[in-house]
Parts: sequence; C-alpha cells; structure tokens
Amino acid sequence: MSELSSLANANAALPMTILGIYIHGFFLILAVGLPYVVLIYEALGIIRKDNEYLEAAKRTSVVWAISFGFGAVTGTLVEFGLVQIWSGTILAIGSFFFIPLYLELFAFLIEVTFLAAYLYTWNKIKNPWMHWLLGLGILLGSNASAWLILTVNSWMQTPWGTGTLVQKILPWTPELGPSKVNNTALVTIYNVLPKTGSIVLADPKVIQALGYLIYDPLIVLFNPNALATVIHTILATIIIAAFETASIYSYFYLRGPRTDLKNFYFKAAKIAYGVGGIGSILMPFSGDFMARIVYQFQYVKFLIMEGFNGGKDPLIGLLTEFNPSYNFPGFKDLMSTANKSIDPNAVIQTLTEAQQMQPLMTVFYYSMVISGIILFLFGIGFFGLYNKKINALVRMITRMPTNKFIIYSSFIATILSIIAASAGWAVREIGRHPWTIYGLVQYQQVITPNPITSEFSMLIIAIELLILISGLVALYFIPTKSLNEIEIVRGG
Repeated sequence: MSELSSLANANAALPMTILGIYIHGFFLILAVGLPYVVLIYEALGIIRKDNEYLEAAKRTSVVWAISFGFGAVTGTLVEFGLVQIWSGTILAIGSFFFIPLYLELFAFLIEVTFLAAYLYTWNKIKNPWMHWLLGLGILLGSNASAWLILTVNSWMQTPWGTGTLVQKILPWTPELGPSKVNNTALVTIYNVLPKTGSIVLADPKVIQALGYLIYDPLIVLFNPNALATVIHTILATIIIAAFETASIYSYFYLRGPRTDLKNFYFKAAKIAYGVGGIGSILMPFSGDFMARIVYQFQYVKFLIMEGFNGGKDPLIGLLTEFNPSYNFPGFKDLMSTANKSIDPNAVIQTLTEAQQMQPLMTVFYYSMVISGIILFLFGIGFFGLYNKKINALVRMITRMPTNKFIIYSSFIATILSIIAASAGWAVREIGRHPWTIYGLVQYQQVITPNPITSEFSMLIIAIELLILISGLVALYFIPTKSLNEIEIVRGG
C-alpha cells in the first residue's frame, strides 16, 4: 500500500472515528461525572434525614445507569475501530498500553458490580450509609477506568519513557523521561511503517525480530501528561454532568406537570448547580496545569492553540516563563532545526500542518477558554444563595434574584460546558496531528491496508448515530417518566 493511498484511507476513516469518539465521550461524561452528584444528593438525604434529596439521588441514578450502558456499547465500538480500522495500534496495545488496559478491565468490573448492587438495593439496606458506600464503589471504579484510559491517550500525546528518541525526530521536544524502550526496534518501526503501512505488523516474524519494545511497562502510568489530563478531564465530566442535571430539574421546575413538586425540583437543581459551579471555579487551576504541560512537552500545539507565532508577548511570557520580555521561538525558528533531525521531512510536515490548522485550533481553544470564564462567573453567582453581597451583585447584573438566576442560567451553563469540553478535546486530539503517537508514528501509518469505501463509512456512521439517538431517547423518556411518577418525596 503506497504512502498516498494510506493517507487517503486514513482520511476516509477519520469522520467515523471522530464521530464515534465524541458519541462515546457524551455517554462517558455522564457515567464518570454523575456519581459525584448522586452521592452528594444521597449524603445530604442521609445527614439531614430529607427524603427529597434521597429521591433526587434515586431518580438521577437512573440516568447514571443508562449512560453507563450506552458508554459500554460505544466503548466497544471505539475499540472495534482501533483494532479493525487503525490496526497498527495493536502493537502499542500489546506493549505500551498493556498495563493500563489490563488494569482497566478490573476497574470496569468493579464499576459493573457496584452499579448493579447500588441500583438493586435502594431501600433494602438497613444502614443507609452502606448503600452510599456501594455508590462510592461505582465512583471509584468509573474514575479508575477513566484514569487508565486517559493514561493511554496521554502516552500517545507524550510518549513518556522514550528518553531522547522523539527529540531525535522533532528536535524541540524535551527529554521524555528515562529511556525504558528498545530504541533500535522503535526506529526500525518508524522507518518501515511509511513504506509498508500497518500490514507489516501482521507478520509474526517481524514482531519476533523486533523483540521487546518496552522494558518497564509501568513507566506509562507515571506520565506527567496523564496526571494533568486526568484531573482536567474528570473535573470537566463533573461540571457537564452537574449542569445537565441542574437543567433537567430546572426544566421540570418551570414546565413540569407536578406543581406540587416545585420545591423538590428546585432543591435538586440547586445542589446539582452548586456541584457544577464549584467545579467551574476549580477548573481554571487545572486548566493552567494542563496548559503548562502542553507548553513543556508539545510546544507546537501550544503555538497553534494560542494563535501565537513566536516572538515576545508580555502576558504569555509572564504566565509561562515569568518573564514578560521572553522571546519565544516561532515556526521559522523550529523549521531551522530540521537539519538536526534524523528525519527532516517529519519536521517540515509537522510544522506545515500545524500552521495550516492554526486558525481553526485557535477558535476551538478560545471557545473553550471563553466558555470556561463564563462558567466560572456562574459558579461565583451560585453563592448568592448564601452571601448577601454576591446576591446583590447577581440582582444588579441579571435583574433577578439568585434562585431564578440558577434556574434560567442552568440551561446556558449546560450548553457552555459542552462547548468547552468538545472544543478542548478537539484541540487535544487534532493538535497533535500528523502524529498518532507524537513524534513516533503518524496516523496514516497505522491505518488498515484494506480500502475503506464510502459505503462502509456511511454504514458505521449510521450505526453510531442510531446508538446516539437510542441513548438520547432513553435518557429523555425514562427519567421523565421516573420524575413524573414520584409519589412521596417529603418528610424526614
């Protein structure tokens, strides 16, 4: 398979891959973020002996269960895509990704086991805190699963444990931890894949000749990119899930047929909004941590997301180097390092593609930043419920009391949180192209050698959309029916 046909095949696979990942992410966000909201509802119900909070926990856990089920289905579809479409990744799955993916199976089993027990034992355990602990088990399992999967993605962004290997190809890249890999084998793969594509990896003799690729598979778990990514991503899931929950209860508060439950709807919306608001206040700190990791290890991505071409920028210089007069190297400076690379064409291609995608990536990045700033302000506004000065400020700006502000702004907050997450993930994934594993393997080098037809792409996209629609229908009708059938929610 020629290099040009591999590139065409990869480009044909991208739309269904991107769609599949985003649909999986939609359900995964709820599966990871909702446990925080549900457990806070339940804890408040137990502590205050308030059945309304317990009912909120019980009804919201239905959404949690649905999202988990569809997350598992779409996750299987994404895995199918990796193995069948991007077949070259099998080599990474069997080496660098083996430990995190192996451990993720146990995390998934923990999540499944505790979820079944949690849903089945509502009102069946004498000590309510024992039931709450079952929910905590789901939270730990889902977050552990997210951590391990994000660790894999982070290694693709920053292949930690490869030492100076990436630096030999992209000279501006810093040393990526201690060298725990078989440099000779990886250089061989790097040189062979452009000529043969992923089909060479199907030859057992080739794999046997390569030998060990990684001498310490645990090194993948200690990637500094993973720590920043996990904190930032899980916080984002909490924010989105919380604001979505708040908007659902706000909708029922405004339009629900059960006017006798308005107090219940507002209490549930208020707590969920508070969780999202606190998350939004914390998010800038994790965002700064994430941005510094990008600046340190993926400098080209830093340039394209900031819309920056190097030189002096007082604000960026102060934030990154604590020096407003710092002179940042630009694309021209990086291009001059091509003669230091073992593959000058890789330098030229990386920088050329980065410059081409810079306008789009900058729009994505600042869409995320602006949305985050507004959510931060919403988070501050939430405390107007408890602080007279903030309440007065909310009234002055919005011309409404804080309780109404929370109800109406919950819909805006949901939209902004989704925009921020979607744009942020686009910057993360598209920003590293043309690399699948940054500096080592390009995405067209791991694509299947079998031609991807338009009919096949349309079939996969249709399946993905069908799963999304089915999930949305389930998420709408089942919780709606559940909320309308509440009989007793008050009392202590």
